[in-house]
Amino acid sequence: MQPCERDGVTMISVPEVTVHKRGTSEYFMVIASDGLWDVVSNETVCDLVRKCCSGEVVSRRMVEGSIGNCAAASAAMLVELALARGSQDNISVIVVELGKGQGNAGSSSAT
Repeated sequence: MQPCERDGVTMISVPEVTVHKRGTSEYFMVIASDGLWDVVSNETVCDLVRKCCSGEVVSRRMVEGSIGNCAAASAAMLVELALARGSQDNISVIVVELGKGQGNAGSSSAT
């Protein structure tokens, strides 16, 4: 694919993809746009999702459907964190719970 230039900004349509064999100790997956990853490290994202799902941290601003929903609350908090850190890009976050047993996984997104 060829890069596309618009308004002086070069964009590519080839996503960054990593294939990883899932282990039994992996409980969630975070899919997000550059608006998050440009200002928040992988380690910070994982720590925040773990703490949110364990109840150690709670969002100041609850998003509809996020009460009792680890994935939705985590996604909303990650968006808040990216905004607080001054992200200048679009911010989209999806958190998918993986480790809660077969057929019981959940996912949610926030933008």
